[in-house]
Amino acid sequence: MDLSPDIAADAPALDGGLDLPYLVYGTLRPGGSNAVLVDRHGGVHAGSLTLDGYAMYDAPAGYPYIVPRETAGAIALDVLVPPADAGARESLRADLDALEGFEVGGRLNHYERVAVSFPDPATGIARWGWLYVAGPGALIDGLAVIESGDWFAR
Repeated sequence: MDLSPDIAADAPALDGGLDLPYLVYGTLRPGGSNAVLVDRHGGVHAGSLTLDGYAMYDAPAGYPYIVPRETAGAIALDVLVPPADAGARESLRADLDALEGFEVGGRLNHYERVAVSFPDPATGIARWGWLYVAGPGALIDGLAVIESGDWFAR
């Protein structure tokens, strides 16, 4: 099974885009067990949206996975805006990548950080953001699909 999403030619490079928002759907959402990372680095939750084309799975370890699928429904997301300070943005990126088990070029990442285009909830204008999707180290075979696409409502 190929878990890699299609990436547009104009997508930001993985080593850049520190000022881009993150689209979070599990423990990093407000009220989630890892939302303290957002506060610690000065990030701000700036609205919610749904994003089409993904299936969400409930992992037994207490967090969800998402996988891009053409026939999938929508998933519920919150937009996490990184802090203005460059050092804080770098620290936030490092902590999020570590939390998600992501390493650039890693062959067995639990999650992959990918750039996706999404409609900004405040303006409706399409923009780039980062999304963590199930990586090659994710064991999703046999996991229950969260039909609602909302991990908090499962």
